[in-house]
This record gives sequence, C-alpha cells and structure tokens, in this order.
Amino acid sequence: MRITIAYNLRTDNTEATAELLTEADINRIHEAISSLHHSVTVVEVSGKPNEVIERLIESEPDLIFNLAEGTIGSSREAFYPGLYEQMGIPFTGGNASLLHLNLDKHLAKTVLSNHGVNVPKGILITGRDFVLPDDLQYPLMIKPNSEGSSKGITQDSVVDTRDIALTRINRLLNHYPAGLVVEEYIGGRELSIPFLESYPGKLLDVVEHTFDLKKIGGKYNIYDYDMKQGGEAAESVHVVCPANINAEEEKAVTQMARQVFDIMSCPDVGRVDIRLHTNGTPYFIELNPLPSLHPDASLMTAARSRGLEFRDALRLVIRSAARRYGIPLRSAKQTKQAHIAFENPRPGARELGIQIGWMTPGVHNAITDVKGVRVGHVSRFEDDVQVPGQTEKSTIRTGVTAIMPAGRAYANRIAAGGFILNGVGEMAGLTQVIETGWLETPILLTNSHSVGRVHAGVVNHMLKKYPRLGTETDVVLPVVGEADDSFLNDVRVGVCSAQDAVKAMESASSGPVQQGSIGAGIGMTSFDFAGGIGTSSRIITVSEGKAFTVGVLVLSNFGKMRNLTIDGGVVGRTLDREFDQEGRRVVSEGSIIVVVATDIPLITSQLNRVAKRAALGLGRTGSYAAATSGEIILAFSTGNRKPRVNTSKSNFITLKLISDNYIDMVYEAVVEATEEAVINAIFCSNGMNGREQRWCPPVPHQRILELLNKGEIAS
Repeated sequence: MRITIAYNLRTDNTEATAELLTEADINRIHEAISSLHHSVTVVEVSGKPNEVIERLIESEPDLIFNLAEGTIGSSREAFYPGLYEQMGIPFTGGNASLLHLNLDKHLAKTVLSNHGVNVPKGILITGRDFVLPDDLQYPLMIKPNSEGSSKGITQDSVVDTRDIALTRINRLLNHYPAGLVVEEYIGGRELSIPFLESYPGKLLDVVEHTFDLKKIGGKYNIYDYDMKQGGEAAESVHVVCPANINAEEEKAVTQMARQVFDIMSCPDVGRVDIRLHTNGTPYFIELNPLPSLHPDASLMTAARSRGLEFRDALRLVIRSAARRYGIPLRSAKQTKQAHIAFENPRPGARELGIQIGWMTPGVHNAITDVKGVRVGHVSRFEDDVQVPGQTEKSTIRTGVTAIMPAGRAYANRIAAGGFILNGVGEMAGLTQVIETGWLETPILLTNSHSVGRVHAGVVNHMLKKYPRLGTETDVVLPVVGEADDSFLNDVRVGVCSAQDAVKAMESASSGPVQQGSIGAGIGMTSFDFAGGIGTSSRIITVSEGKAFTVGVLVLSNFGKMRNLTIDGGVVGRTLDREFDQEGRRVVSEGSIIVVVATDIPLITSQLNRVAKRAALGLGRTGSYAAATSGEIILAFSTGNRKPRVNTSKSNFITLKLISDNYIDMVYEAVVEATEEAVINAIFCSNGMNGREQRWCPPVPHQRILELLNKGEIAS
C-alpha cells in the first residue's frame, strides 16, 4: 500500500509547538511503517493550503497516516481531516467533526454528560466579563479549553480560593484567548486508557501516572506540562502499566472508556483520560482521538504491556483504517528478490564507525534528504528463466531504480547539468539536459539492454499525468542511465519492462533508501564485491546561516579489488591477496552512474562544475576511469525552477545562484557524499549469486575495520 505520513514539523522547543513532531519522531514512524512493506512518503503539511494539497496529490497515497496537529486556531486538528475528506483520500483516525469536538474540552464534556458520562462540574470562560459561580466547590482546576500536551497546566493550575482563581483566570486569558475551563478538581489518580480498534477487545491496559509530590514541591496530583515535556519535574513521574487498581476500579474506568469511544464513534486509535476519585468514582477528563505515538506516551506504553512492538501498533492502526475504507492491505510482495535483498540488511560505512570526510550528513544520509526527492526500486530476481530463441534456461539478476525530483519536473523544470568522465556508457536524455540546462523527467537507472523499455515506461507514466503530451505540449525525452550487469544477469532475457519502470516510480518514497543489491543494482559488481545502489548526503550552511543539503545516489558497477580505498586506506591491496582470484569479472571494467541532488540555488554552469567534482569522489574510492567504463554524472538543483508555461508578462525569468565565494563548500560536499555513496553500495550488500553459478561476495566489514585500524593508508 502507498501510505503518506502527514505531519507538522516541530521547529523549536516553545510551548506553542509542543503538539508537533520532531524529525526524530517522523523518522521512527517512517521506519516502522516501511518495515511493514508499505511504500511510504512523508509530507510536511504546514503552509498554504493550495501547496499542501499539491504535495498530498503528488504523493499519490492509498491511505494518509494522519499525524497533523495543525498550528493555528481551536479547529486546527480538524483542518487536515476536513481537507482529506474534500480530496476524497482515506486517512487514519477521527474525522474533522470528531477532532474539532474533542479539542473543545468543555463541549466534549457537555456532550458526554448529556449521554450520562460522569464529568467534573465546571464552566467555560471566554472573556473578561465572566462570572465565577458560587456553587463550584474548591479546589478548582483552571486550564486552557483548546490545547493539547498539557499546555497551560502547571502545579499552580489547582487553586484553593476565589481570589487566587480570579487572578489566575485573568492571567491565563492573556495567553489562551480561546477560553479556559474552570472545573472542580477531582482528587485521586491520573489514568489513561488507550484504544486500538483492531486489537482484540479494543482497549489496552490502563496506564497510571504517579508523582513524587515532595520532590517537586507540589500539593496536587496532576500531570503538568513540564512533566510531559521532559523538564526537571519529569523525574518525579512514574508510569505504571497495568495500573495498580483493583478489579472493581478497573471495571469502572474501562466501562467509561468504552462508553466514551462508542458515543464519540472514535475509529482506529485513541486515548481516554480519566480521574479516579479517592471514593472510587471515575470522572471523564478528555478523549484524544489523535494520541501521541512517542515511545514513552501512554498508547505505546500500554501496547508494550500487551507484547506489541511499535510497528505492531502502527500496523493495527493501518489495518482498521484500511478495513473502514475497504482498502486491500497490499503489502510489498515477499518474493525471492525481497528475501535476498532485505533479509539481514547490512550497515553502511558510517554505521560501522567509518566517517568519510568532516561534513555532517543529513537525517537519512541519503539523496532523499534533499526535500521532495524520492527513490523507488523494482528488483528482478529469477531463476530457470527461458532464454528467448534458445533451449537453455538462465538467471535474472536485474532491476530498475527511479529517482523522482521534487515536484512535477515536466511542468516546472529543474535546473540541471552533467559531466561525462568516460563515455563508454549511456544516459538517455543527458544531452538535452546539458544543452538546455533543465531536467523535466524522473531519472531512471537500469541495465544496458533495458534502456529502451524503461524509457517507454517513463513516457507511459508521464502520459497518465499529461494526456496531451506530444500533441498540445512538447514531447518528452526521459533520462535513463545504465550499467552492464551481464556478469551476473543474463541480459538476453530482457525482463525489465515498461511496467517495472512505472512500478519503480510509483513506489518511490522519501526517507531512508534501500542500498546494496537492490533495484537497478541487484546484479552489479563493484571492486569485485557485490554492489549496486549507494547513497549519502551532506548538510551545508552558507554565510546567512541557512542550511542546505547535497545528496548523491550511485549505481556502482566498477573497480578492481586491489584499488579499493576507504577513507584514505587502500584496503584493497590486502584484500586482493586474501580473496580468490578465480571467478572475478575480467571482460568488462563496468560503469558507474552518479546522480547529485541539492536544494542550493545553482545555475547550469555551476551544476556542470559540481558534476565534475563527483568524479573526484570516485577517484578517492579507487576509480581510474577505465577505457571500457562509463562514468556519467547528472546534477540537479531544486533551488531553481522554470515553469514550462510562462504565465507572466515578462520574457525574462529570475534565477538565484550561490556566489562562487561559497561554492567550494558544495564541491567538497559532493566529493564526500560521492565517496561514501560508493562505499555504501558495497557495504550494504549481502553478496549476490548469478548466471553460470557465479558469485560476488559481500565486502568483509570486520576485516576492513581491522585493516583501517592497522593504518592501511595510501602510500
């Protein structure tokens, strides 16, 4: 299934953004859902609605995994589900009405009270002309009406006298003009009951938060903002799951939770917070139909109590949403190529402690760290395949990899350039890129004999998006690069099809990129080891303080073992003596395709120069650009775009470009990222067998670390 994770990014540590998600949060969720064999794209949905809609449409989801909290107004949580509903896109969690109702805490309590649910007695205050009723019993709890994450709640939120209450109300109205809830404080225990609709019984274990009041100098048992956000008071909080309550108390709170979920028609996932009075009476506090997925939050704590891992809980959320909309749970097919490529994935260089260069990598250390860039693979791993026109059967080890530039490149072209270090190879469409300076299609990678079929697949894919392509608009010249995988793959069979190209493009996602023997790289060989797809990235900060990203992806199929150089250490000299010389590739020297992406504003002449620097990164790994090898490099910048249709009255376009005073940082980033991408291509492979019982071994991680530690350096 194609799943889009929709979220708002937390960019600071202020209270205003407390409900939003950090990059670490999103990466954790992205990794978990991807591990369920779904194709996952992450979309940050802050900003102008028309731009958000465009990003969501572009992600082409079967289902949106909604994590968007919104940023403005008391209906902020409801905005995005309302948008999905208008767009006709299925999504996880509650609809707009449910989220609007439950962010208005007083309204939710009023509705539930009318259905017989026990709630604290209280009022809603929305302005300075309020009257505090005399029949409210002190102490009172005073808190914002339309905030989450305990915002506005401190140890001073419970007041004992009318004068203190009036002072606090007037002060809080300055910060929370949408209104305050003033209600009788329920002394007792703080409980949460999480809900997963697809879990047997639906309710998970009751979670209790207990507090060391002496440690924080508190008087009342409340879970405040500082505790939730990991402040000093957080050390006084103890989470108990299952809660230490007796059978009668458990029955009372779970009955209330079920009643609330039923009345509110809360789908998929949620959490009810209840105060259990010292006399045993439960009081509804709030329903959160968009609960936190943080590992320390109540939902995940209760899930672990039931033996559910993080991804298991997310699987249940996706399952119930899919059932609700009648969507088939189409996880990626577990065929032989998936088994070989994904089983026991191997770490890249950096994960083993090898840090190439001095610059900082991006979040995923991948080309997808450049915002909007996505990567997808289709792998063809087949045995006993009939060779056309022959009686023999052979082996298939090949595939397609798609790199999707940010946005719709055909309608809004992307600045691009290129460089050919050695031209015994092919990248269809590159001549137009170099001539015009613009990229207008996805970039596809495959084997040497499949360029034409993959080319046709790109055209078919684009015709779906632009039905008048070639009639009312220009024709399109797709960019398709190749490398020769015939050492392991029988290229006579030609299994890579136009449909495979379309699948690779449609499965493309942001986030972590699968590397090694995968996609177009499944049958490739590098330095006499199994290799193929590798990627890396670097973060650059220019003088104004703004951070940019340079990302590189390689289809690596070159090199001799004796020349393998890692972080300056010529480890290949020793490895070449230790590995069997027989069975290595001798006829072809192979090739490499390098794709460089960046969001730094660059013009074509600069991108041509950037592409040349990628060749230096190849040299640092042991490349000498052999006579029968093709070293072809394409670079593009999402920082400069040109609409295909000029809607302005001017005959000129305006482009930005980084000053040459600062471009050296870009050059260095490209060299580092290219070097690391090549190393990752071999480090991440598990080895690969192929036709005629050939075998390319995996690179020996431990031996390389030993050689580097011994000082195997270039002489």
